Amino acid sequence: MNSLLMKSLVKPVAATLSVVSLMASVCSADTTLIKDAKVHTLSSQGVLQYGDVLIEDGVIKSVAEDISVDADTVIDGKGKVVTPGIFALINQIGLVELGSQDQTADGQTEHEEQGASFSIDKVYNHNSTLVAINRSNGVTRTLVAPQIGANVFAGQGAIMSLKDQYHPLIAKDVAIFTAFGEWPAEMTGGSRASVLFELNKAFDEARAYQKNRSAIEQGDFRELSYSTNDLEALQAVLDRDIPLLVNTERESDILTMLDFAKEQNIRIGFIGAAEAWKVAEKLAEAEASVFVDPMDNIPDSFESLGKRYENAAILSKAGVNVMFLGQGFLASHNAYTVRLSAGNAVAYGMDYDKALAAMISTPAEYFGGSDAYGQIAEGYKAELVLWNGDPLEVTTLPQQVWIDGEAVNMENRSTKLRDRYKALDTDKNTGYRK
Repeated sequence: MNSLLMKSLVKPVAATLSVVSLMASVCSADTTLIKDAKVHTLSSQGVLQYGDVLIEDGVIKSVAEDISVDADTVIDGKGKVVTPGIFALINQIGLVELGSQDQTADGQTEHEEQGASFSIDKVYNHNSTLVAINRSNGVTRTLVAPQIGANVFAGQGAIMSLKDQYHPLIAKDVAIFTAFGEWPAEMTGGSRASVLFELNKAFDEARAYQKNRSAIEQGDFRELSYSTNDLEALQAVLDRDIPLLVNTERESDILTMLDFAKEQNIRIGFIGAAEAWKVAEKLAEAEASVFVDPMDNIPDSFESLGKRYENAAILSKAGVNVMFLGQGFLASHNAYTVRLSAGNAVAYGMDYDKALAAMISTPAEYFGGSDAYGQIAEGYKAELVLWNGDPLEVTTLPQQVWIDGEAVNMENRSTKLRDRYKALDTDKNTGYRK
């Protein structure tokens, strides 16, 4: 962080305070006060045009206009915007480094006996370059999700903090992922009917396991197609503790899965859902959530011919619980661009506050963390971003990010490369010199 930026952010206690000592103060302070910023609380307080946010010991102590306390660090927020940190959804941050190199990817398995029980939280890599680039651009937590391998179920997702620490787990096994459509049909016999057969068989066996666990574990029950680990994992879906999240696109496939969820009495959500806008009212009636990329507008298959930019807006206006995915192949490496997707959703008719919530507070509520994260309110985690403008605008950048009340290091691989090579009048811009 350069001195000009620090001067714009912090009111020094004394005129002689150096940039080095100031940064140390920001990192070690027990209390931080952000003054006179536009604060999107995403709570009943709404938007404070000139609000103050007091952080103390990792949590938000107070949110109001004109807070008068002697804080260890005071941040000048005039002309700036404060929001909760971005919750990046359904990606492989910390599970992949180079998409073209399988050796750097840990997000799927070809082991046929590992499906619903496949869990990836313990192999999350907090040193991945994807963590720093997304954190410094406003992402404070992420839902990492496995991809389908050799089983109709991809596995279980986990919510991870983007704190710079080993295994920063927030919650594990928060959803089970599967798919229904063209690709799963190829895996299971060439027809969507085969996929549906497999899904019904899995849940029927999970119910049999629920009623006959002891006999099955002792080998005194009929042979089952799915492993006991998978059947155990599916119990949380049967109990409606976690949702089954289905990657699907076509209108008829969405309706088929709605019927499946009703018959099985489970919670269901849809990922991708290109043609969800066609059945928005039915999705709202079924209380099914939808995860969409608002920028996904170009059909890439027969099942996604109905893609349109207005998908998110139509769903939201119908009362569907809408949450935002990252942009296609950028969803992991540049998951932070979801805020630009949110801006486009607003441009195509979605309410601004709902679009902001779709990447922050709505997923927090959906995955059971809304009592501690997703709002700027007293007692909530201080996962905050100070922006230099409207966070849904392309030209806006984060000035500072806080996780658990700590100002995070805003460096990443990109900024280090920039700083290394920007001085063209020195020998330091060559790759073979230290």
